[in-house]
Amino acid sequence: MGDYRIVLKSFAASRIEAVDPRAARCRIRGKIAALVDEPRPPAAEQLPGYANRFRVRVGRFRILYQVDDSRNEVTIVSFEHILP
Repeated sequence: MGDYRIVLKSFAASRIEAVDPRAARCRIRGKIAALVDEPRPPAAEQLPGYANRFRVRVGRFRILYQVDDSRNEVTIVSFEHILP
């Protein structure tokens, strides 16, 4: 699989930057960076009703993203904190 480009929507970027502590933010960024090589990792779940939208968890957070194979692009659409 070829290298994909990451596109980060501003809404998602601002939510990621607000995550504290810094260590959690680094894990989130690492998970996003890993999508460059593997946009559909085994831990990713396809969103019901969508052929190209997925979610992946990082601890108590969820990254929602869309894969465009024709453009080799992964767009981070949303970022959410999962309540316990």
